[in-house]
Amino acid sequence: MRIVVNDIAASKTGALSILKDFYNAVVEYEKAGAGNEWIFVLGDRLLEETENIKVLIRDDVKASRKNRLKFDLKTGAEYFLSLKPDVLFSLQNTLPKGYKGRQVLYVHQPLPYQTWKHFSFLKSEEREYAVYQHLIGRMIDASVKRADKVIVQTQWMRDAIIKKTGVEAGRVVKILPDIEVPETINNNVMNNNAINNSVMDNDVIDNTVIKRFFYPSGEILYKNHACILEAVAILKKRGINDFEVSFTLNKGDVPALSRYPDHEQVKYIGRISREEVFERYRNEILLFPSYIETFGYPPAESRAVGGRMIVSDCPFCHEVLEGYKGVEYFDPFDPAALADLMERAVKGELFADAETENKISDHSDDSSWERVINLLLGL
Repeated sequence: MRIVVNDIAASKTGALSILKDFYNAVVEYEKAGAGNEWIFVLGDRLLEETENIKVLIRDDVKASRKNRLKFDLKTGAEYFLSLKPDVLFSLQNTLPKGYKGRQVLYVHQPLPYQTWKHFSFLKSEEREYAVYQHLIGRMIDASVKRADKVIVQTQWMRDAIIKKTGVEAGRVVKILPDIEVPETINNNVMNNNAINNSVMDNDVIDNTVIKRFFYPSGEILYKNHACILEAVAILKKRGINDFEVSFTLNKGDVPALSRYPDHEQVKYIGRISREEVFERYRNEILLFPSYIETFGYPPAESRAVGGRMIVSDCPFCHEVLEGYKGVEYFDPFDPAALADLMERAVKGELFADAETENKISDHSDDSSWERVINLLLGL
């Protein structure tokens, strides 16, 4: 069977991670001698070819948004038909207009389907997000309607897509992402060594009093770092200073944050290893003020190792944390509500009785990508 995978748009962050995870799953699947032919159509040389995998580069399509639109709306269908796929699988939220063969769409762009934030074309910092929410969103809707199957990561996305587009429920499949904990992380014993040595001497580390907070996130507006900075300012006005917040950013990565004053409690630590991220989940309190996510990986990852967290009161957080005890929710548009919870944590009044469990619910025995592969091959 020949499967053509369209992911010309992938280049960084989440989209690139999805591409590489799927590619690795295909490599492992074909090692057993399945004998399928896979053709990945990309915008750059991001993957290695194997006996069963061929990589085609269309950097001309990726060169500009105009080229991408022309390809998606006019020339792409003919190009993919020339590759003679049994199934076309798009990992980039949209399908080429006019393509008539069997096609599966993976939707991981939540902007057109969330309803709690409307971005404005009139605000410069929101304009790019408004394009995705209101314009590209229409293309995604149209692609959903043409697809034989649509794969999403969460139930809230499945419900929102069905409601907005009117497609048959049976055509939209939820496949929850896998959460892989690094082998170096001991899920049963908290490791307080390397990280603790770098923080304040009067920090208290046990199951009830943790004065360090952690937010692993990139430089996207709706990740909402500003809410944390405003909460820090509120805490300092209350005379609370003995805590620390770490961002996995370099200072200046988010220009909009430059209008906020510097706080000695806020550390910009830049990118760190996946192992350190999970160590921090175990030893610190995850702050998660993001208000737009498809799945919300940090809360799911923290749950997988029994971490404590303060997260946004949004559907994606409630879904991945259903039944979990070590979490508190707050309105991501209310910094004072976040400050209240952080104050309680610093004073040892939060999570004192929380008994956490190290698991993510709703997983089958097969990996999520293996389920995707089986869906493609069974179409």
